[in-house]
Amino acid sequence: MFRHDGKSFTSFTTDEGLADNRSMCIYEDNAGNIWIGGQGGASCYDGKSFQNFTTKEGLTRNDVNTIMEDKTGKIWFGTRGNACVYDPSSLDRPAGKTFTEIRNDQGIPFTNVWSILEDKKGNIWIGGKDGLWRYNGFSYTNFTTEFVNGIYEDKKGNIWTINPGGVLTRYDEMSLLNEKATATQIVKGGGSFFGITEDKKGNIWVGTLNGVCRYDGNTFTYFKDNKARD
Repeated sequence: MFRHDGKSFTSFTTDEGLADNRSMCIYEDNAGNIWIGGQGGASCYDGKSFQNFTTKEGLTRNDVNTIMEDKTGKIWFGTRGNACVYDPSSLDRPAGKTFTEIRNDQGIPFTNVWSILEDKKGNIWIGGKDGLWRYNGFSYTNFTTEFVNGIYEDKKGNIWTINPGGVLTRYDEMSLLNEKATATQIVKGGGSFFGITEDKKGNIWVGTLNGVCRYDGNTFTYFKDNKARD
């Protein structure tokens, strides 16, 4: 992992206390702590030192794909195994009891989760091998069973998803109020998609193996280097 202070880069490795040198995700919580997920577990950096979380501390698996803090301060982890949530307020519990495995209403755990998001309404969205799910604090709703590896909420409250098959989908904010949400497939077969965000103008950007692409609400534009393959 590297940190840039505006002038120079500082490298952090296992020598400085990082759980693993291969970092898969980085997240800043509301307290300003930096969470890093990798193949050796999760690390929390408070600006001075690292606190590591592995299966020994109760993490469901050491391969961490994504990390997210909800409005209550709980930390959600998507792993290559089962997803789990960490409650820092329960540190007085016995070792390993601060982590809770995430299961749907049928008691089935979410596996190989790649994206977790809390929307403006406080709903938790989970994307991974089991598709796209929403948790409203009481129950889980499934929207698709297709693999989802990226979730994003835009300024209007629409929910966007991507998958490794090159599919970009939008769930309109108004339709999410209904029992059956309407999914609009924006593009399919555009190469493997691995990242999604929105710029100040409201354009949606997607990262691919061959570059990046931008959706302006009407057209898709691909940006590639000269060596990228079609």
